[in-house]
Amino acid sequence: MNEHFYQKTGIVITWLARDLMQLKKGDRMPIISDYQQQFDISRGTVQNALQFLKDKEAIETISKGHLGTFLSEVNYEVLQQYAISDYVVGTMPLPYSRLYEGFATGLYQNFSDHQMRLNMAYVRGSKDRIQSVVNGVYHFAVVSKFAAMEAIRREAPVEQIIDFGPYTYLSRHILLFAEAQQNQIEDQMRVGIDNSSYDQQTLTHEITKNKQVEFVEMPGHQLIYALKEGVIDAGVWNYDEIVDKNYQDLNYRFIEESQLQLDMSTAVIICHKEDAIFKTVLKKNIDQQALLATQKQVLEGNLIPRY
Repeated sequence: MNEHFYQKTGIVITWLARDLMQLKKGDRMPIISDYQQQFDISRGTVQNALQFLKDKEAIETISKGHLGTFLSEVNYEVLQQYAISDYVVGTMPLPYSRLYEGFATGLYQNFSDHQMRLNMAYVRGSKDRIQSVVNGVYHFAVVSKFAAMEAIRREAPVEQIIDFGPYTYLSRHILLFAEAQQNQIEDQMRVGIDNSSYDQQTLTHEITKNKQVEFVEMPGHQLIYALKEGVIDAGVWNYDEIVDKNYQDLNYRFIEESQLQLDMSTAVIICHKEDAIFKTVLKKNIDQQALLATQKQVLEGNLIPRY
């Protein structure tokens, strides 16, 4: 491809590829004059860009006379090379539990099934994951429904696009104690708190309400170590890690079920609210039921996690 072609047509190829990624096999193609008006370019430039994508086997079309032209084949992997980047990039929690491992495996399998390349970054703290989407570092983030709602309440420019339902993010939270005979929060206790997590931070404040405690800031995944080393007296954490790692020597009690807990157990995917392309791409290409079926297989030990 010569330099003149790049200058005249390259940007239009990107525009068209982004638009076509929002369509699926069998959809009617916009007519060339629509693209001319949308992009303020010549008919020939649109035709050259479309032909380029056909030559690269990104799309195949079929004409149905007065009904218009329809997509007979769509290769999203090729379109993605010209529309966005080599990978769709997302972020989710560190997969320290089987539930997270299953979710990550389901995501990768889902994207592979739809010929989409995915690259995941595993980042602790829902606040950091949400902010990375706001800053454009990642295209999407997996967080709890509660974290997504809290971020939106605080006017973060994000939008929840897929809700996977209760107990897809975690089973429930527990309250851990350093002392074997302890079962409730008392004044003067040192309580671990992870201020990078909307969920852990909120629950910690809820269970210590009206108590005079000392908060000790730390990453959530260090709570168990801190309890065993006597750094803190209590802390809120994810029950799934306790089960998966067989921590039989820990003293804990379950935190009462509530709507708050239900929202915190629900996995959702968020995007930047102004990122129309990725919102559409993810909605069209993530099969919720298939992902959850993969997660279940990993949980039951019938599938080796791959992420």
